[in-house]
Amino acid sequence: MALPMTTYARGLALVLSAASAVFLASPAPGATRSATTSASGDLAELFAPPTSDELRLVRADWATRPLEVEDYRLEETGVDGRGDTIHVLSHVVDGQRHYGALRFPPNYVPGGSYPLIVACHGGLSGVDLDEIGNVFSTFPGQCIDSKAFVLIPSYRGEDLVTPFAGTFTSGGTASWADRDVDDTRALLSAALENYPEIDEARIGAYGLSRGAAVVMLMSLRDARVRRVVSLFGFSDLSLPSVRTRIDAIRNNGVAPAGIGRVAWETSVEPWLSGALSLEEARLSWIRRSACYFAASLPSVQAHHGLADTQVDSSHTAVLMDAIALAGGTSPDFEAFFYPDGLHGFATLPGNGARAEAYLCELDLGPRGYCGPMVPNANGQYAAANYRGSCSLSANDFEFRVTGCPPGQFGFVFVSPTTAYLPSGAGYLCVGPGLQRLAYGAADAGGNFTLPVDFTSQHSQIAPYFGVGRDVHFQVVYRDPMNAFGPFNQSNGLAVTLQP
Repeated sequence: MALPMTTYARGLALVLSAASAVFLASPAPGATRSATTSASGDLAELFAPPTSDELRLVRADWATRPLEVEDYRLEETGVDGRGDTIHVLSHVVDGQRHYGALRFPPNYVPGGSYPLIVACHGGLSGVDLDEIGNVFSTFPGQCIDSKAFVLIPSYRGEDLVTPFAGTFTSGGTASWADRDVDDTRALLSAALENYPEIDEARIGAYGLSRGAAVVMLMSLRDARVRRVVSLFGFSDLSLPSVRTRIDAIRNNGVAPAGIGRVAWETSVEPWLSGALSLEEARLSWIRRSACYFAASLPSVQAHHGLADTQVDSSHTAVLMDAIALAGGTSPDFEAFFYPDGLHGFATLPGNGARAEAYLCELDLGPRGYCGPMVPNANGQYAAANYRGSCSLSANDFEFRVTGCPPGQFGFVFVSPTTAYLPSGAGYLCVGPGLQRLAYGAADAGGNFTLPVDFTSQHSQIAPYFGVGRDVHFQVVYRDPMNAFGPFNQSNGLAVTLQP
């Protein structure tokens, strides 16, 4: 059952009213707190609303987390219980080997172009590939389950169980919904660098419970993720429902479990024991709470059962209200609440069809085309991507290419037509009518970025930028160490312009 926006907004008002009584007085925006421990353990102080300074500290910390792929390996290949091809991948992150799996689309053809869905599991004990298959069996086969790559991370310190090659255990110590995101982002980079058929312009994410928190946090930290589906994920570890669990652990000897364990072991207990200062403990739960960063989220569809006793539905209500306050509107942002729904996808009738239809919207925006392409001398495929929208009135479109040789110059070409012609070390993907739009150099990370002015009055360019017209972009860049030619190309990006 989908409840209208006004319904969950009214419910949220009650949640916030109750929360204000628990949180007591909060500091003024921008205020700072001393980094002290507390023998008395005043949880009201620990869980007071974040300050603007604290939010900046979290973002600054995220900005230091590496995305580079280290020591990538293809570990095993096989098939899952449905007969789909699976590759087990690994890479090194924070000095530890991390494992994940890539499921190929049933209609896969080498050299094609396919969307990718990052599928993040729930629970605190690893992932079984057959379980992920069961989740996607709820999709009716509109586009994702049958036509997309699916990337399945384990998280550090956990198992990845396969039906054909046994169990792979990722190194490191569990870091629920924090370093989980680092692991998943690095795995995504590994997949993009080694499987050029994945269209970087069409990446979505789907997560359950803890995995829903991971995909929301990942998407606000990683602009490559464009659409997110969250099933009963937590969004704010300071909510009264979480505090109730912490009180039971602390005062009644209840064994930490589920969301209570996440908050207790990552923030509360380390603070009470003196292992973390107050400031450190606060930052620990804040960085796991996506609702405070809602303005950076891409399109989100959320599902939650109103009878969920594991992760209270107020988490989704708070998240959607924060998105609305940041300017997000339907249909890009939507929530479905299920009156009898519990903490399990099987108890949320119709969620699979809604989720797949939402993720299928990836096909309606810009999409990569052309291939197979040729890697550059660094062994990477230059992949077309974008930021902003296709709206002429918004005029906020930015053409981007990742994976170029750092510091090398390139030219951006635009054309109303497509091609696939040998050129230099690669292939030209823009056809007759091509025009040079701009030139520049890739940055130190190999990224090429160009804001595109759809209002340009240039006589040779302006005719291409009209409502309903298809335009195609490509970067041609210097690749001097390539044995096949001194220059190379990204794949193409096809864009249909909107009002």
